[in-house]
Amino acid sequence: MKEKNQIKFCKIFLTLLVIIGTYLAAIGGYGSDEDTLPMIGVFITILHGGELMSSRFTGYPVAEIGIGFLSYFFGSFIVNMITFLNFIVGLIFFYLSFQKKYNKEILYFLIACLTNSVLFFDNLEPMDYSWALLFFSLGLFSYSRKYFEFAVIFFGICIGTRINFTIFIVFAIVFFPLEYNKSLYKKISIILISIFIGGIFYTPIWYQNQFGLDWLTSARPLEQGFLGLLARFIYKTSHAIGLILLLFLITNFFLRKIKFFDLYKNKVIFYLAISNLLLFLYIPAELGYLQIFLISMYYFIVRYFDKKFFLAVVLINLSGWLVNFDIIKIDHKYSNVCDAVQATGASFDFQIKKGSFKKFFDTRSLIECWVTDKNSDYGRKIISGKSLK
Repeated sequence: MKEKNQIKFCKIFLTLLVIIGTYLAAIGGYGSDEDTLPMIGVFITILHGGELMSSRFTGYPVAEIGIGFLSYFFGSFIVNMITFLNFIVGLIFFYLSFQKKYNKEILYFLIACLTNSVLFFDNLEPMDYSWALLFFSLGLFSYSRKYFEFAVIFFGICIGTRINFTIFIVFAIVFFPLEYNKSLYKKISIILISIFIGGIFYTPIWYQNQFGLDWLTSARPLEQGFLGLLARFIYKTSHAIGLILLLFLITNFFLRKIKFFDLYKNKVIFYLAISNLLLFLYIPAELGYLQIFLISMYYFIVRYFDKKFFLAVVLINLSGWLVNFDIIKIDHKYSNVCDAVQATGASFDFQIKKGSFKKFFDTRSLIECWVTDKNSDYGRKIISGKSLK
């Protein structure tokens, strides 16, 4: 009876999280990320002029077309809601990829992920993280069930959504247990076919760059050298996890409640987490880049540790919605919120900051920073979150 009550409570709590997400998607507008408008712009430019362009260095064709289409015809609520649902469905298939059948632990996994501030609030914005996660998870699930034809299709679309997911696809296929696919030739074939399908999405960009590959590069914060990259990596990773949760996990590790070999039981999850950390060390930019690592971390927590441990993690996650703490003060080159964020220095300074929930509301007007003409029809629709048709 006690276990049934726990499951019932988890279902109610999960429903509440989805309701909160739906409400925030409805009032969130077109978000606070400067890359959203260029992504929408790709679709509108192709629709009206037939010209090809990319929103950023590499471009993210599937997400650009998907997010642009939904924004143009339906408005911010629908595009936010689809992005949020993509995330939830992606989490479900990610978890099921490593389970032979559905079990109650998936509820704990969803709650753990949805209470993390980065995973919850970043996937309420019209951005491509959850779109890539969805196709990656569908590919993983298909591969785990030996539906290899579907796997290469979903993996290919995933690469067409975010090309950096190629790394995760390679690691996942290589380290999947042998009972799923005993043939090394088959594994290599699936990897190469997936990359080929994904690469087709980028041929227009390749043509535009006269068959050059400069578009594959990305802007890295190299001003302060490797030590600067390492400092950004440590600082941002700790904030993606949450300082309190990080201290809790470290403490339990040294108390031997968390054992390395427990984490290594599932090699696929373990190496997905490591590959994401290495990628983030290479370019420690937005916290959303760490989503695969964070999801893998919560999988381990739910799968290998008791419910008291899980409950402590969820409560710590939720505390970050209300208030956050920092021990380092970052100095920035610009004080205007509309200017590019560029760190110039740091010093030790304990600070109490607003929680992620309040921060979400405070950043809803940031989209105006990237609207060049606020009085135009397009500008007014962007600011009000309406469809752009």
